[in-house]
Amino acid sequence: MRGYLLIVFVFIGTSAFASDNEVKEEVWIDGDSFYKSIRHTKKSTIYFKKWSGYVDQFLKDENYYVALQLDDQFDPLPKDVIELPSLATIAAIGDDELKKDYFQFLERFGRTHGVNHMVLPDTSEYSGIEREVIKQANAQSPYYFLHRSSLSRSIPDSRKEFEDEAASKPTIWLADQGMNTSKLNRWSNKLENGHRASFYEQLREAKQTSFFPAYELPQSLKRNVFMASTVAVDSKSTFPLRAETITYLGLDIQLKNRLKQYVKVLDYRMPGVPCLVDLRNHEGQIEEDDIILQVGMKKPNHTSLTLPEVSVAEQDVLIAKMLFGAHEIVGRSLHPFTRRIENPRFIGYSDLDHAGMDRHHFQWIDTLAAEAIKKFATPGMQLAVVKNGDIVFEKAYGYYTYDSLREVSTETVYDIASVTKVAGTLPAIALLIDQGKISLDDSVSTHLSIFEKSNKSGVTIRQLLAHNAGLRSYVPFWSMMMDGDRLDAFYYKTAEDEAKDIRTYGLEPHPSMLDSLKSFIVKSKLIKDPKAYNYSDLGFMILHLIVEEISGQPFDVFLNENFYQPMGLRSTTFNPIRNGISPKNIAPTEYDQRYRNYQVWGEVHDRNALVFGGVAGHAGLFSTAGDLSRMMSMFLNGGFYGGRQYISKETLDLFNIRYFENNRRGLGWDKKDGEKDSASSLASDESFGHTGFTGTMVWADPKQELIYVFLSNRIYPDADNWRLGTLNTRTHIHDVIYQSLESSKLRN
Repeated sequence: MRGYLLIVFVFIGTSAFASDNEVKEEVWIDGDSFYKSIRHTKKSTIYFKKWSGYVDQFLKDENYYVALQLDDQFDPLPKDVIELPSLATIAAIGDDELKKDYFQFLERFGRTHGVNHMVLPDTSEYSGIEREVIKQANAQSPYYFLHRSSLSRSIPDSRKEFEDEAASKPTIWLADQGMNTSKLNRWSNKLENGHRASFYEQLREAKQTSFFPAYELPQSLKRNVFMASTVAVDSKSTFPLRAETITYLGLDIQLKNRLKQYVKVLDYRMPGVPCLVDLRNHEGQIEEDDIILQVGMKKPNHTSLTLPEVSVAEQDVLIAKMLFGAHEIVGRSLHPFTRRIENPRFIGYSDLDHAGMDRHHFQWIDTLAAEAIKKFATPGMQLAVVKNGDIVFEKAYGYYTYDSLREVSTETVYDIASVTKVAGTLPAIALLIDQGKISLDDSVSTHLSIFEKSNKSGVTIRQLLAHNAGLRSYVPFWSMMMDGDRLDAFYYKTAEDEAKDIRTYGLEPHPSMLDSLKSFIVKSKLIKDPKAYNYSDLGFMILHLIVEEISGQPFDVFLNENFYQPMGLRSTTFNPIRNGISPKNIAPTEYDQRYRNYQVWGEVHDRNALVFGGVAGHAGLFSTAGDLSRMMSMFLNGGFYGGRQYISKETLDLFNIRYFENNRRGLGWDKKDGEKDSASSLASDESFGHTGFTGTMVWADPKQELIYVFLSNRIYPDADNWRLGTLNTRTHIHDVIYQSLESSKLRN
C-alpha cells in the first residue's frame, strides 16, 4: 500500500497546483442544485456530495472553486482508473506514517486536478478509529480537509437550495454576521487550533447572506445569532407594539405566557386589537392587518417577524422583546419594505438564568419577605429586579393590611415618599438644565424673588440637590396652620367647611394655605453650620417651586408631559384617586391621628406634601415597582428610553458625583459611604439610588447594569413602626441579588 502511494506521488509530483490563494468570498452550496438554479454567484465554492457530470465543467471554470465529499465511495476522476483507498481501509491499517502519506497524497492529487477542498464526512456513523482518522486529517490541513459541519452555504436569491437541502438539519441564517464576529471569535478561540481554523475561517470570510450549521454552537452564541438573524417585514411601521391588549393565535404556550408580562393577551379576535398569528406551529387564518410570526418568507406581503429555523431555549424571551421594543430587529430580505428596526430600549422581560443570575439564591428573598411580614415589619411588599435591561424578577408579597383581606399584586400602587425626590424633582431639574433655562450654580433668589432678602438667597441649586444648603431636616409647616386640634378658621374655604371641619387641601388647597406655606419656607431657620451636610425635605420643596416658576406649569403637569406619559408609566402619578386609580389598587399608609384623624388611603402620607395639594418636590408621588424600574432604566441608559432621549447623558452624569466634603450624596442621589448605606455592600461605588419613609427604595448599579426596586407600606397603620429598618430587609434582599450574580459566575 505504501509503495503504491509513493508511485502515485512521483506520477503527480511535476503537475502544477491550482492557486492556493485564500478565497475572498467563500460560500458553500450543493453543486447539483446550484447548477439547476436560475443564476449563480462567481467565486463560490461548489460542494459536490458525489461525482456528477457537472464536476468537469466547474473544474475548468476559473470563476468557481470545487469541493468534493471524501467518503468510502470517493472516486473523483473515474476516467483515470485510479482506485484510492477508503478512509475505513486507512483507519483499519492504523499506521500513522501511512495516514500522513495518504492525506498528503489526497491533497496533492486534488489540487493538481483543480479540486480546492476535500470535505470530511460526518463522523456520527463512523467507529472510533475512523473518527480519529478524520480528526487527524483536519488537524493536518484544516484549510483543505474541512468538516462537513463546518460548511456555510449561500444560495441564490430564491433560497430554494436552503429550503431543500438544509431542512433536515438544524441550520440558521446568519443575516448580519458583522454583529457577531467578536463573539464568534471569542468562542472559537476556546477550541482546539485545528477545529477553530476550519470553522472560524469559513465564518469570517462569509458575507451578509450566509448559512451555517448551528448545532455545534454554544447556547449563548445561538441566542446571539438568533437575534441577529431575525427579519421584520414591517411595511406599516408596526414594531414595536405599543398596544395594551393583543390577540395571540398559536400553540406556543410559553410564548403566550411571556407576552402576558407585557400586555393583556386574548385568544380570540377583537376589533381594534392587534392580532399576532403564529405560523410556526399551526396554519392560522390570516387577515389583512395581522402580524405574522413565521420561519421563512411564507407570507412576504404581510407585516411579519421572520425567524431563523433554530432551537433557542429562550426563544420566547427574544421574540417578545423584539415585538415590544426591548431588542432591535435586524436582518436582510428581498422584500422592498424590510428595514432595520432599532432597539428603542423599552424594558423587556427575561429570566434569571438568561440574565446570568442564580435562581436558587432568590429563594432567600422569599424567606426574607416572609420574615418581615410575619414580624409585622410591613403587611406586604412589591419587588422588581432589572438586569441588562430586562425585568428578571417581579414579585408581590403579603397583603394591603394585616387583616390579610386583599393580596398585594405587581399592579398595586404605593406611596413612594422621598423616592419622589429622584423620580420627580431630579429629572425635572435635569431637563431644565438641558434646556439651558437654569444651571447648577444658580442661586435660589435668581429664580424666586421671594428669597431675595432671606437667609437662603445665596443658596445654589447644586447645594439644594446635595442637601448641603444648611436647611433644617424637617419643619412641620402643616402644624403652623392649626388652631388647637382644628384647622385655623382663616384656611377654611366656606363656613360649611369650617362647621364640618372639611380640609379640602388634599385635593385643592386654599390659595392662602400655599401662600402661608411658601412664607414659612422662606422664613425657616438654618442649622448651626450652614456648610454641613444635613438631609432636608425643604430643599426639594424649594426646587419644586423653581420648576414651576421656570416651566410655567404645575409641577405634576410638567413631569407627566415630559416623562411619565411618554414613557408609558401609567401608574406613576400624584393624587392617584383624582387621576383615575381606584383605591382598590392602592396600598394604605398611616392612620393619621395628628392631623386628619382618618385612615390615609390613596392620599399622600406626608403632611407637608398634603398642604401643597398632594404635589410636592420631596414627596407625594405614587408608583409601582415596574414603573420605577422603567424610570431607573432611563437614568441607567444615560437618559434614553423607549426610542427617546429624555435627558442628555452629560447632564445626568453631573448628578452622580459627590461635590462636598463629608457628604456621601451626589445631586439628588444617595450613594454609598461604607457607614450608613442603604444599599448592599456589594454594590459598586458608581451605584446610586434613594429610599423613602414609607418603606421604599430604588437603586441602580451601572457597573452591573442592575436595578433594584423595593416598595412597601411599612407605616400601616402606625408610622412609628421601624421593624423594617431593624430587620434591615431592604438591604439584605439587595445582598442576595448581588450574591446570585457571584454564584452564577462560580457555577459557570
